[in-house]
Amino acid sequence: MPTIHLISAAPGDHVPGHELASPDCPEYLGLLERPDVQAWMDTIGYGPEAEDELIYLVTDDDDLDAIPAGFEHLTIEL
Repeated sequence: MPTIHLISAAPGDHVPGHELASPDCPEYLGLLERPDVQAWMDTIGYGPEAEDELIYLVTDDDDLDAIPAGFEHLTIEL
């Protein structure tokens, strides 16, 4: 079972992983439709109108050390 991490960030923040809107971001079918992910995105204010809110996807646990302290994140086991 892969573990993925979603990290909330703002433009200009230095965060590991791939921004969800980036063409090189890995795809996980149904990820963004999961109720737990939807609830988290609502909580952090992510959506089409929130240009200052980005979400990064991290798939390598080694990159977790690079998550800046205080950044909201969600860990999911698929």
